[in-house]
Amino acid sequence: MRPEKTALTWNEPVTVYRQYVSYGETDAMGVVYYANYAHFFERARGQLIRERGMSYAEVERRGVILPVRELKCRYFAPARYDDAIAVRCAVGLWGRASMTFIYEVRCEAPGEPGGPAGNKLLCAGETQHACVGPDYRPKAVPDWLRELFATA
Repeated sequence: MRPEKTALTWNEPVTVYRQYVSYGETDAMGVVYYANYAHFFERARGQLIRERGMSYAEVERRGVILPVRELKCRYFAPARYDDAIAVRCAVGLWGRASMTFIYEVRCEAPGEPGGPAGNKLLCAGETQHACVGPDYRPKAVPDWLRELFATA
């Protein structure tokens, strides 16, 4: 996703969020509407945080807000209604006052005949998050947040 810079790496921990594509997530062409991938990313990111023992609401209660400042998504193949998809998510990069999550969305099983083959890469993306306080001013990523994602 960043050919001009060092590639982001899949650091542990990694989560895999799974779901079936609902009819409401598709568009008139019968494929997942492009903006819905941002929702898939958000669900995977929330699951990753929960699996580390904390909810995102608790992160905010501790005075850290992580607004998305950039979202990238490269599409390779469409997902369709009732496809079983898996969204892989990890922290790919830490900044002083930011963090970047990386994602891969794959089709594990097609919902309809002619759908993508199992484990087909559908898209890859990333979200860069600023680290701000309740006043929405930038702040350094606190040590406890970095430790939350340290390999267990």
